[in-house]
Amino acid sequence: MSSTSNAPEDGPRAGAASDEFPRFVASQRARVEAALETWLPVSDAPGTERFNEAVRYAVFPGGKRLRPLLTLVASGLGGASGEQALMHGCAVEFIHTSSLVLDDLPSMDDAELRRRRPALHLAYGEGMALLVAVALLNQSYVLFAGSARDGEQAARLPRLIREVVGCVGGAGMIAGQAVELALSGERSDDAVLASRELKTTGLMRLMMVAGGILAGAPDGDTNALAAFGESLGRAYQIYDDLADAWGDQQSTGKSVGQDLRHLRPTVVRGLSPEEARELSAGVVASGKEALARFGGRPEARLLRSAADHIILHLAGSFSKPAA
Repeated sequence: MSSTSNAPEDGPRAGAASDEFPRFVASQRARVEAALETWLPVSDAPGTERFNEAVRYAVFPGGKRLRPLLTLVASGLGGASGEQALMHGCAVEFIHTSSLVLDDLPSMDDAELRRRRPALHLAYGEGMALLVAVALLNQSYVLFAGSARDGEQAARLPRLIREVVGCVGGAGMIAGQAVELALSGERSDDAVLASRELKTTGLMRLMMVAGGILAGAPDGDTNALAAFGESLGRAYQIYDDLADAWGDQQSTGKSVGQDLRHLRPTVVRGLSPEEARELSAGVVASGKEALARFGGRPEARLLRSAADHIILHLAGSFSKPAA
């Protein structure tokens, strides 16, 4: 394990864990937004103006950008440069946005609202929404493949692309979505419900390990980061289910009640908000234990702060079922 810090530029290196990640977000958010605009997969071809509008509609204005910001931190911890971390962060955000566009389609969740405005397919049509989702996913591969800076890193690209494919594909997000569709109206056991979590944990894992794979980090480091990412993803899925069950459109900015409408079993079904909070707190604690090998490195402190911040913020959002 290297003792050299690779924290993203201008990231906080001191302060209480409770406010370290929020301060990092404030310092890096504009940088992420500018990079997303730079690498946006728009077209110069005549007649693609509406497509370009739809791409921008999907990406801007975004949510909290937690995924690319966490990718900056994890990539630095894995040894990637600031520029590589930014490329990976934008790739992750494009994958995430692509998944949201597909998730909202009538054939999936049939959602009407995303980020407090009409879902993309309602604003631009289903055909255009599909094209935007594919374009964003393709651009993520461009960014991952273009992030290598020398021969040694280029030699690691096959492993990185395999990881991306696994986290997005049949061992990750696509598998999770397929299970979610299959669960509609069905009772299910814990193993199948765990497979549904791949929809969230696949991307969280990729966020944590991409930079380390490219930089040639020791397997122990990437394994620890993967464990943290998967734990964070499981905890986030719990709160996503909570938001769907007990949140409202005004606070979440998206359609709610989808699991009940599609008769899908979830991890939180039958749990109170407090029991769900306790479940997710235990999952996050397990993930934070995996970061022990990094000691007090600033990036590891940021990841711990991020986990606490995300869980505390979401835990306070659902104290009782909505009236």
